[in-house]
Amino acid sequence: MNGARAAALASACAVLVVAQVAAAEVRLKTDVSARQVEIGAQFSVRLSISSDGRDNVSEPELKVPSGVRIFGTSVSQGGASASVTWMLVASRAGKYKLGPASVVTSKGRKSDKTVALEVVAQGTLPQGSAPPLAGQPSPLSMLRGFGGRFPGMSGFPGFNEPEAPPELPALPEGYAVEKAQDPSAFLRATAEPRQVVVGEQVTLSAYAYAGRGDFGAAFFAEATREDFLAVSIGEDDDAVKRLFDLDGRRWIVSKLANYALFPLKAGKLKIGSMSIGFSGPGYSNSPQGLVRKSSPLTIDVVEPPLQGRPPGYHLGDVGSYTLSAVVEPREVPVNGSISIIAKLDGIGNLPFTLLVPEQSGVHFLEPQLVEKISPQRGIVGGFRTFTYVVELTRTGDVDLGEITLPYYDAKARAYGVARAALGRVKVTGSATAAAASAAPSNAGPNLSKLLEPPRQMGPSASAKASYLPSRIGYWLLLFALPLSAVGGFALVDLSKLLRRRLSERRGSIAAALDEALAQLTAATRAGDATAGAGCAERVLFLAIERATGLKARGVLKTDLPRALIGRDVPAELAEQAARLLSRCDELRFAGEALDLAGLAAEVREVSNKLGQRKAPATPGAEA
Repeated sequence: MNGARAAALASACAVLVVAQVAAAEVRLKTDVSARQVEIGAQFSVRLSISSDGRDNVSEPELKVPSGVRIFGTSVSQGGASASVTWMLVASRAGKYKLGPASVVTSKGRKSDKTVALEVVAQGTLPQGSAPPLAGQPSPLSMLRGFGGRFPGMSGFPGFNEPEAPPELPALPEGYAVEKAQDPSAFLRATAEPRQVVVGEQVTLSAYAYAGRGDFGAAFFAEATREDFLAVSIGEDDDAVKRLFDLDGRRWIVSKLANYALFPLKAGKLKIGSMSIGFSGPGYSNSPQGLVRKSSPLTIDVVEPPLQGRPPGYHLGDVGSYTLSAVVEPREVPVNGSISIIAKLDGIGNLPFTLLVPEQSGVHFLEPQLVEKISPQRGIVGGFRTFTYVVELTRTGDVDLGEITLPYYDAKARAYGVARAALGRVKVTGSATAAAASAAPSNAGPNLSKLLEPPRQMGPSASAKASYLPSRIGYWLLLFALPLSAVGGFALVDLSKLLRRRLSERRGSIAAALDEALAQLTAATRAGDATAGAGCAERVLFLAIERATGLKARGVLKTDLPRALIGRDVPAELAEQAARLLSRCDELRFAGEALDLAGLAAEVREVSNKLGQRKAPATPGAEA
């Protein structure tokens, strides 16, 4: 690239003529303006051409290595001599060989020797640009002296005005500073915005500025931030080192950290100092490097306004959100359960809880959470899913209501409510069965009547009341035998009731499992991934409950293998069931490209294996 650039620039001087110079007597001499320069500093190389005869000389050329660039060329002539001056700049430190410089004569190309150059870090040498070559004014001063062209002999092209060094690209927003905090290096921390509400994102960034050339970080210590929840929002180009000019010098800046902070309470919250050790030739030989610290920051945090605050708003729920929900199945026997998966999308600090509807006969268990949260253009966002197991204990056409999330939109400075309507489900069964299954309380009325004391004591009791009731044995004889008889009858009746309910439950689970398998087959044939995922999940939950008595909807998927193993399910089968449930979630929400037919086949296999196990024989196994 540098060679091509040099050739292009030299083409402006393609016909350099030293009139009446003999080829055999052409002499070349190469000089450099300084043997040691800083990165980014301009310097020059001059080729002097002289002779005492006649010949044509053309096509001056200077070879430069990678890391050194030619940005301008000038020529001059006086009598039987001429000179070519190249202006250069180096972009990285090191020792270089420049040249050889050469020209074309009638006998071919003639070259001179190379010259040595050392490039050092910025700030290493005394301030000031490199001096011009001894005995010759700088190319720019020559340009000014001769009005832009040089007098000379016929065919001499004069002066090729040097191009200005290329402008450095503008720094991204947040990088630029007006003045250096330290002449060598400094660390700067920023936080935006500085006035927020509880839960609103504050972006914390740290920038390292180096004024002595390239640097490394011997260490970097982050800021203390006890009153904030922190999420890293660093991007790939943050670590790029960028050049810029400040106070007449070339500097390097790099972003070291970028965090989204969410304040957890109101008040003037502190963000501590960060520190870094600058390491490199221009800094310090200490293992810690040249240590620099940023200034601490204070964030003014207040609560969102009370005016317009919706009922159920939780302090800290700040962002912009939408809610959606999937309910499976839509028909269930009384005392059965359904699955509701709510998906919360948006930007901001996604909450961990939603408001669920409360009504008689509908009971929401604690949800299982799955999330995918990542920064986009410096803003935290993504989705979080809430999988609820909902128990239904009353029959009929039940309207589930809606799941809601009140939130505060800091950008709009207004409250909003994200909503997801759940619709209706059909709960089958008789009201008598529902009442009987609510609690084993059929023995209660008989027992209360037997324990009810007589309204009046007989004469014999009143005659002996002065001494018999005061004895403990009297009361034991009076109540122990009736109580033991009643308790025995109640336990027998309760045992019969539980055995009957368990038998009915097993029958209903088997029927529901057959129905779910049929629905899975239909969804697979139709290629409906969403419906297929819901059917596959239901098959697995029912198969687990029929085989072990465990209601797996109420168990975290990460804990499910351990729970199944505790109920004598082989470890491999338990892990396979948990893995399939996770794949159902991926198919429904994360957009993963899964083979629905393959998933359905594996679900049926697990269901069959679980069905081969002996079902729990006691009511306690269902707990």
